[in-house]
Amino acid sequence: MMARLCLALAAALLAASAAHADPADASPSKLGFGSKGYVWNKKTPEQVAVMKLTGDSVRGKEAYRGCQGCHKPDGSGLVDGTYPRLTGRHAVVIVKQVTDTRAGIRVNPKMEPFASQHAVNLQEIADIAVYLAGVRSAAENGKGDASLVARGQEVYAKLRCARCHGKAGQGDEVKLYPVVAAQHYGYLLREMEHVQAGLRGNSHPDMVSGLRGVPAADLQALASFLSRLPDHREPR
Repeated sequence: MMARLCLALAAALLAASAAHADPADASPSKLGFGSKGYVWNKKTPEQVAVMKLTGDSVRGKEAYRGCQGCHKPDGSGLVDGTYPRLTGRHAVVIVKQVTDTRAGIRVNPKMEPFASQHAVNLQEIADIAVYLAGVRSAAENGKGDASLVARGQEVYAKLRCARCHGKAGQGDEVKLYPVVAAQHYGYLLREMEHVQAGLRGNSHPDMVSGLRGVPAADLQALASFLSRLPDHREPR
């Protein structure tokens, strides 16, 4: 009787976990990674247009209201990683992610309605990006297991992640490489799994090949290490 009860409980928990799994970025794009002629850093016409505009953080705070339902008023997202932390991300990277989604290069069904032409115009994208790059959140990000940090640091070095993302996970604004420090553990792990499987539409080919064959335990350690790095804007 007890064994059957335990099995039923386990099945229910697994079902609940599957029901709450976030499918965002798990769908390959016909225009993205793996498609003929895909170039990761090729700018879309909208990306080019937005980059010519001057963003304003005051206007951006107002325009960001449409994003608050998922990413929260302070840009902190959800600690379980369902929605990423957006504070302190490079403005140019935010612009790339939004315009890639609008162009169908990145497939993210949850984000698409809020990033569409009906929701925000090009000036508002520039404004929101500048606002988020500068704003700070008092909320702590979701962190991985502290006991895995040392192993995660070893994996970070072994995979030579710092070549693109920097020693402190600060990314590279010029080359459009994202900040990975102080991001939610759950989001980091899920996106690495999507990239590893070649599912994320705007995956960088070097990341796909670099993560190929990396054991799940090492991905978990890597996500734990990155989640516990401080905000890259803090004095070091």
